[in-house]
Parts: sequence; structure tokens; C-alpha cells
Amino acid sequence: MARFQVLVTHTHLDQPGLGLLEEAGCQVHFLTPDASGVVTAANGKAEVERLLATTAFDGVISRIIPIGGDAMRSCPTLRVISRAAVGYDNIDMEAASAQGIAVLTAVGANAQSVAEYTMGLLLTVARNIARHNTAIQAGGWERARLGLELRGRRLGLVGYGRIAQKVAALAQAFGMTVSAWSPNLHKAGDIAPVARAASLHDLIRGCDVLSLHIPLTETSRNLIGAEELALMGKEAILVNTGRGGLVDEAALAEVLQEGRIWGAGIDVLTQEPPPRDNPLLGLPNAILSPHVGAATTVARAATAETAARHLLDILLGRTPPADAVVNPQVLTRSAPPA
Repeated sequence: MARFQVLVTHTHLDQPGLGLLEEAGCQVHFLTPDASGVVTAANGKAEVERLLATTAFDGVISRIIPIGGDAMRSCPTLRVISRAAVGYDNIDMEAASAQGIAVLTAVGANAQSVAEYTMGLLLTVARNIARHNTAIQAGGWERARLGLELRGRRLGLVGYGRIAQKVAALAQAFGMTVSAWSPNLHKAGDIAPVARAASLHDLIRGCDVLSLHIPLTETSRNLIGAEELALMGKEAILVNTGRGGLVDEAALAEVLQEGRIWGAGIDVLTQEPPPRDNPLLGLPNAILSPHVGAATTVARAATAETAARHLLDILLGRTPPADAVVNPQVLTRSAPPA
């Protein structure tokens, strides 16, 4: 008989994570792919809800499928949801905490991949790489439009966790100066040579590139709106590899259309995939990608392993890393039975 029942909200889990679960005696359940061989948030939600209501799961390793309060309440044995990712906005945190379900993220596991992608978006926007490719593919050869050099420019980081710290190091290697702001930055200690901004608006006023690296919460939703975008200059660039809801997309589209900032590199959107009326679609100075900042072979394996380890930490009564636990107040209630 299996020691623990674990649901993975996807069709598979990379071997480093699956191996840990199997070694610990877990019976691992996966979702069924659709006719095209994939699971999406739309087609997987009903299956996750059905499985949670009919199987006594001890833990869930969560990918893209939202998990709401009703689904959690239907599975009274559930003790932990371990995200194979860094964000947790697809988890009903209020319900999880009320049910005593620990929620953990794979903090740091994909940091290098996301940081590299952040710089890739920045370079693509600054040097018009996507525009040049599109023109040449269409038979053109237009070289008149100049790009921006990064050396000497100022990078402002919203958030200063593991991803942002790696972005800072990469940007400094390009010769950029770096500042950071977050509501919790006072807890970070000495962050030199990165400078601390006194406020979000001070950060924006003092930077040429604004890069977002904080989770999406009710207080951070639409953090970058019309007022904040108005503080950016004509050669300013916005990069978002954090969460789509951090940016007011209509306000961003307006400043891009009017040429009030240079451009934007956006890997995350408020609705994914975006509806055809998303105002950012079709703008030549908006570089969009489908939430793939962490999509590398190394990061996928690392997040699987980290998510599995965190899940087992809770089920086996071990102490997980403090910065991985979203709702630490429930840990005493998540202790394994004697």
C-alpha cells in the first residue's frame, strides 16, 4: 500500500521529482491529456476537481491548473500544495490557509533561467531584434532604425528575490547600474552595489529599464498603471517576467502606441493565452512571449525536484525552507499524524 497519495496537475513530472516521490513510497497520479496531447487550465480544472473529490490525496504538486477553495474542501486529507513554479496566484490562498493546507513554491529553482530570459527580452526590445527579423523574413533590409546600448543605463528592479538578484548581476556585467525596491526590501540587509530606492515612484523616476519580479497579490495587482508609466522616459523599457496582472495592459498599450516609452518585453499577460482584443497585440514595440521565462530543460527538472522535496518536507514532518512557504502559519497544523 502506498504511503502517500500525490496528485500532479499535469501529464508528467520530470524524473528528478518523480524519483523522489517514488522513493518515498508515494503513489503518483497524473492528469489525462486532451486529444492534442496537452493539459490546459481550461480542460484540466474539471479533472483536478473530480480527482480531489474522489481520492484521499495527501499532497498536490501544482502546475498551471487553478485550485480553488471548493476543490480543497472536497479533499479533507489534503495537507500540502507544492508549486512546481514560483508564483502562487492560481491557488486560493485564503481557502488553503483556512483548511490548514501548506502552500510552498519552488523558490530559486528557475531563477537563472528566468533571469537570462529577462535579459533576452531587454536586448530584443533595446536593439529591435524582433523587428529586424520580421522585416527580413518579409523580404526587407531596413537598417536605419537605431537601437539602445545598455552600458551606462539604469535598471530598476521591482522586487529583489532570487530572480531579481540574478538579473542584477547580469545587468551589471553589461555595465548597467542597478537599483531595487520592494515592500520587504528592508529585510534583505546590505544589497550593495545595488542601490535601494525609497519608493516605487522614486525607482521608476531614476531608471531607464523597469523589470518586474514580485508575486501577484491583491496589493500588487495593476501596480504599474498610467501614473507609474507616466514617470518613464521616451527611451525607457518595461520588462515583465513576473506576473501579468502586475501591469495595467490598457495603460501600457497607450504609452507604447503614443511612443512615450521605447518599448516593452512581456512574458506574462493578465489572461493567458490573451484574447484577440488584448490591446498589446499588434504593437511593434511590444515584444510578447507565452510565459516561457522558466521553460528550459534545467529549470523544468529543478522545479520538479524542488516541488517534490518541499511536498515531502511537509508530509514527513521535516522543516522546509522558510522562504518557500507562502502561509507559514499553517505549518503546525500540517504536521504528520503520530
